[in-house]
Amino acid sequence: MKLHLKIFASAPDARSCSPARRRRKQGVALLVTLLLLALLSAASLAMVMSVSSDTMINGYYHNYRGSFYAADSGINSVVENMKNTVLGAANGLVNPPLPVPGGVNSWPTASGTWVQLPTGAASYPAGFSSSYSVFQGGFYSMNDPGSWNGQFELMTGATQTYFSQPLVQLQLDPHDDAVCLPATVVTCPNGKANDQDYIWTFAYPYTITVQGTAQGSEREQIQESGVILYTSAPGGPASGISLNFSKWGAFITNFTQCLGPLVPGTMTGPFFTDGQWNFGNFSSPGYTFTDSVGQEGANVSWWSGNNCSNSATAPNGFNKPNFESGLSLSQNPVTPPTDSFSQAQAVLDGKGLPPCTATPCPADPAPSQAQENLELKTINGTAFPASGSAPTNVYIPYYTSGTSPTGATCSSASPCYGSNTATGGSGYAGGFYVNGDASITLSATTGGDGSSNNTQTYSIVQGATTTTIIVDNVNSTTTVKSGGTTLSLQGVPAQLNPNTGSVITQLDPSGNAVSPSLIYVNGEVTGLTGPYDTHNNPLPAIQNDTGVTIAATGDLSITGDLEYAQSPVSIPADSLVTTTNAGVLGLYTTGNINLYPDPGGNLTVNASMAAIGSGTSGFETPGGGINTWTIVGGRSEDQAHGVNISVGNTYYDRRFANNFGPPWFPTAVPQPGELPVAPIAPSASVSRLTWSEGRASQ
Repeated sequence: MKLHLKIFASAPDARSCSPARRRRKQGVALLVTLLLLALLSAASLAMVMSVSSDTMINGYYHNYRGSFYAADSGINSVVENMKNTVLGAANGLVNPPLPVPGGVNSWPTASGTWVQLPTGAASYPAGFSSSYSVFQGGFYSMNDPGSWNGQFELMTGATQTYFSQPLVQLQLDPHDDAVCLPATVVTCPNGKANDQDYIWTFAYPYTITVQGTAQGSEREQIQESGVILYTSAPGGPASGISLNFSKWGAFITNFTQCLGPLVPGTMTGPFFTDGQWNFGNFSSPGYTFTDSVGQEGANVSWWSGNNCSNSATAPNGFNKPNFESGLSLSQNPVTPPTDSFSQAQAVLDGKGLPPCTATPCPADPAPSQAQENLELKTINGTAFPASGSAPTNVYIPYYTSGTSPTGATCSSASPCYGSNTATGGSGYAGGFYVNGDASITLSATTGGDGSSNNTQTYSIVQGATTTTIIVDNVNSTTTVKSGGTTLSLQGVPAQLNPNTGSVITQLDPSGNAVSPSLIYVNGEVTGLTGPYDTHNNPLPAIQNDTGVTIAATGDLSITGDLEYAQSPVSIPADSLVTTTNAGVLGLYTTGNINLYPDPGGNLTVNASMAAIGSGTSGFETPGGGINTWTIVGGRSEDQAHGVNISVGNTYYDRRFANNFGPPWFPTAVPQPGELPVAPIAPSASVSRLTWSEGRASQ
């Protein structure tokens, strides 16, 4: 069968091809075209308006931000100019260094107490008003050709720019024993003429308003309130006292390349090594350094896992340490400290030996056994042997005849603490001599000697024998207990200038005197801790206004938390508590300082620690891992050692920056061309209190 395919096609309607029909269709097309053109024009107009509006908004915002930055820069410029004027006008050779109208009778009469100065120009440094008025009366240009065209003006309204009454306070120089208050006193209680060697602090409160403009008519105002602070430099320390080596947040003599990474954490205070720092590729936590970090080496060791590389900068992809005050390479080396005081000698006479004044320093000789025989006795009165080996025991310097430096009569019934004046002693002594290994518990106590005063207690354990020493600096008494025997002594330890023999009085920031004591261990400290409550919470180990140094010839093992009765700095900000009367602790050994975890697996040590002298001394963790090691103070060591510590936080004791430190602590060796005590420069700073932004009237 055949299939026939058909192709169908429609033929046009003859009517649709008429001329009239075609003309009507052309009219409709024209109308549609006009409508489309109208819509396109409307859309274009809308786009133009939108772009124009965005341009206006962006321009307005640009002008606003420019005006804001101009005002903000103006605030900084005005305040900086006022601060520099204060610093430049101060005269460190004049007492006081800045104006205090009214003379000496208007000076503060108590240390650390603010006194308001009178209203008026006489209470301000010369040129102070000119330091800010130059920015008033018209817009001041930044004059920076590479920046935007910003200008600012310091406003003159009574509620816009004004200055509250200045304030002044003073403190006693902690290194000068010939200064006292009030300033009108001619002779200090110790019999020395008052040299009025005060540390002055001036405060100039301000409120300023600055108007900024950049382009167009947009203007912004910023108002700031704050205080300009000036602190004068204190006078020199007592003659013969070198710079205390507690000045470091951390110092490591030997830190060789690729030795092993430093434990991560937050670290404040100055850090330095005569080698080169080793950093690990750590995060959470990494490394944060708030103060200067320096080293002798030209490169740093960077650890990623078990791989170490050496270069001046961190490798790509490395979690870089945060150096807030910079990292300085290729610095001059720092000569490690020496045992300038000779703690064994200081126990006997409070002086020790004059510090080394030039490098290299010779070894300090130990006191003779004959002198130890004259000065040291047990609680039962047995003298330290004049020859041969001395038995393990606690020896105390005391005497039973003559008079004490304070005029007390010394007898067998009322013995006096100190070196025997009848045998050539000064009547003073520095601490207690522990012969043989011992474990020690330090406690900030109340009473224990029949009083209700704040006392410092030392519990010394040697085998089955426990000796308890209670120092009452309020009543100036020392009580020693062992077994059923109690020895009550008139007097307490004192630190003397090793050159002149005069008593050194160290003052804390509150202006209170710090009472010193020294425990010298001729052997190892097998355990050192503070007390704990029944729930294993640490209790204070060091009493307020008390300075203690523990020195040992062998290793010193810290087996528990050591905390002050109050903290000298705020944590974690690490700013000095200016009213603190916290005690201070120094730990020193020529062996290693061994660290053991507290009951919670951590360890807190409030102290300046030094493991120096052998060339290889340092910190170790023989007792297992420590989760977090927290230092409030600082540390020094001959050589970096490997430790099992997860996080190490150092909060620098800011008191150490001004040569405050533990008594009889190792001193810094003077560097070539350097004074024994580095001068402390006066400083001016700004404390900004409030800040607000507002729209300027046009």
